[in-house]
This record gives sequence, structure tokens and C-alpha cells, in this order.
Amino acid sequence: MAAFDEIYDYVEKDTFIRYFRLSIFIFAYLVFRKYYSNWAAKKQSDHQARLDALEKENKPEQERIAKEQELELLESESKEFGWGKKTRRNVKVTEHVLNDIAAEQNLRNQSFYNAQEDADIEELLED
Repeated sequence: MAAFDEIYDYVEKDTFIRYFRLSIFIFAYLVFRKYYSNWAAKKQSDHQARLDALEKENKPEQERIAKEQELELLESESKEFGWGKKTRRNVKVTEHVLNDIAAEQNLRNQSFYNAQEDADIEELLED
């Protein structure tokens, strides 16, 4: 450490070494922070892509199972003894189908409204 002999005239050797090490760590942190951030973002996006692909594969089966469970629930609700058993079952199934259609229609209306609102805003925006 002959290069720092002149500095030792102004600052103690231990203090200088402590601050020199600290500055090296700070410099290393500033240099490698960018690389680590890029690596972590890439790793996170790869992980999210794998999760999305897995969810996409399992989604049709999950929807099918959910529909089967809903139909089983409707069947169990409509199983009663006496007159009109078949009619009650048909009414429950029809009610369920109509509720599904109404929910889909509400979703379509909402998305159409949002699309139209976006078109109105685009006219006002400048390039």
C-alpha cells in the first residue's frame, strides 16, 4: 500500500481502509444492481409465463368440472318427491341457463361500453 502513504499523513490507516472498503462495496453494488435487476425481471417473467401456460392448460378442465358441479347442485335441489318433480327440475335448469345468458350479455354490454368510451377518448388525443 505504498500508493496511499501520502494519504496516511492526513487520515489514520484503519479509518482509510474502512472507508476504502466501503467505497468498493458501494461501487460494486451500483455496478451489479442493474444486472441483478434485469436477471430478476427475466426470471420473474419466465416464471409468470410458465404459470400462465399451466393455467391455460387446466382452465377448460376446471370450467368443465365447475359446470358439472353446478348441474349436480341443480339436480340435487330439484329432487323432491311428489307431483311436478320433472317440472321443478326443468325450471331450475332453465333458470340457471337464463342467468348464464344474462351474465354474458351484461359482460358484452360492459365491454362494448368500454370500447366505445376508448374510441371517444382516442379522437381527443394528439399524436
